[in-house]
Amino acid sequence: MRKLLIGLAAALVLAIAPAQAQNYNLTLAGASPGGLWSRIGLGLDKALAKAYPGSTVTYQTGSGGLANAKLVQDKKVPMGLTVDPELSAAVKGTGPFKGRVQKDLRVLVRVYAPAARFQLTHTLINADVAKKLKISSMADLKKHAGQLRVAVNRPGNMDGDVSLAFFKAAGINPKRFKKLVRAASREMTKLMLDRRIDVMSFGIAFNHRRIREVAKGIPVLLLNQGKAAAERVAKQFGIERCKVLAKEYKFLHVDNHSACVGAVVVVHKDMPEKTAYDVTKAMLNQIDAFKTGHRALKVTTPKSIAQPSAAPHHPGAIKAYREAGLM
Repeated sequence: MRKLLIGLAAALVLAIAPAQAQNYNLTLAGASPGGLWSRIGLGLDKALAKAYPGSTVTYQTGSGGLANAKLVQDKKVPMGLTVDPELSAAVKGTGPFKGRVQKDLRVLVRVYAPAARFQLTHTLINADVAKKLKISSMADLKKHAGQLRVAVNRPGNMDGDVSLAFFKAAGINPKRFKKLVRAASREMTKLMLDRRIDVMSFGIAFNHRRIREVAKGIPVLLLNQGKAAAERVAKQFGIERCKVLAKEYKFLHVDNHSACVGAVVVVHKDMPEKTAYDVTKAMLNQIDAFKTGHRALKVTTPKSIAQPSAAPHHPGAIKAYREAGLM
C-alpha cells in the first residue's frame, strides 16, 4: 500500500510539474572571427539563451556566405549567414553556383536589412587624379578608363562582382582600365593611400573606418553611380538601391545612388518546424538581447527581421511572423 501511495504521489508531481523547457545547441556558420558577423552570432546566442535557458548558438568561422550556403544545403551545419547576392546566386544557380541550384535553402531571420547600409557600394577616386582628368561622374570615368588604375574586391567575393557590374552599367568594360586589381578592402585602402591605384570600388558600411582612413590620408571624391545604374545592379543581384546624401560625406557633391546589401540566416528546408519557429520567435521576443551583440545592430526591428530575401522563408519562421502580424 505504501509503495502504491508513493507511486501515485510521484505520478501526481509529474502531472502538475511544468514541462521541461526546450533548449537548443545550434551552430551558425559565419566568416572571419572578430568581425560584424561574429558579433551577430553572439547576439543570436544571447537571444536564444534568454528565450530558452541553457540554449547556445556556436559561431563557426569560415569562408563567408557562399560557402555557408553550400554547407547548409549539404546539411553540414544547421544555420549559415549569407548576404542577399550570394543567396540569390545560390537559389538561381548563377555566378559561383553556375548550374548548381541550391534548392533546399530557406530563410529564417534577417540579421540586417539593406536599409541599414552595412554594405554600401562606394566608388572613390583620388581627387587629384579627378581634377587632372576632369572626372566628376561615372560618364567621365568611362572617357578616361584607359588612364586609370582601379581596384575591386577579390575574386570569389561577390562584392567585387557588384562593383564590376556598376562599371558595366556605366558602359565601361573593366578590361579597358589601365590596371585592374582584385584585393580585399584592407589592401585596397593601402594601395589607395600609397597612390598605387586611382579608383577603389567596394561594398562597405556607410562611414566605415576604411572610408575615413582613405579620406584622411588623401583627397578623395565619391562618384555618383546614378539611379538607373543602381536599379539595374540591384535587380541583377537581388539587392536594393539606396542613397547617400551629399551632406553625409564632405567628399560627395551630389546625392549618390548606390546599391545596399543585407544579410540573412539560412537553414535547410528539413529543419524541424518547431526549431525554426522557436529560433525565429526568440529573435522577435528577445530582440534587445540580440542588439547587444554589436552597436550596429541597434537599428534592427521586428519588421526588418521578417524582411524577405531570394529564398523563401522556412514554414516555422512564417508561423512566427504571422503570429506577430509581420507577414
